[in-house]
Amino acid sequence: MDEYSYGIIPMRKSAAGVWEVLLIQHRYSLHWSFPKGHAELGEDPLSTACRELSEETGLSFVKLLNSYPLIEHYHFVFRGIPIFKTVSYFLALVEGQIVLQAKEVVACKWMALLDAPAHLTFSQAKNISLEAYSLLKDQ
Repeated sequence: MDEYSYGIIPMRKSAAGVWEVLLIQHRYSLHWSFPKGHAELGEDPLSTACRELSEETGLSFVKLLNSYPLIEHYHFVFRGIPIFKTVSYFLALVEGQIVLQAKEVVACKWMALLDAPAHLTFSQAKNISLEAYSLLKDQ
């Protein structure tokens, strides 16, 4: 079974001019990743990603930082059914005050983008963060 999700890689610039990313820790598996979720009926990928960002973190989308999504593929088995998942992440500048969605997210932390791979749980997310760094390192 194929499954698709859409997310934002939430970015901000520190006072020192360093790109920082927000990671979230999911309630049920306790893994660290980026905000993401499934599309609602009639919703396009970027709208889905922005809604999920707002629902999970309280933050707002400001603008895209590159022209295409970063794609992650993985598979797992859920209740005996093999799932082949594709997640499209939009690298985006965000703003606002953090208000976590308690039923899905237990923690979050801002950190330098270059430090994110050491904190992300899964290798696919680590690779996505390195790709994001390569896109932003000269901006």
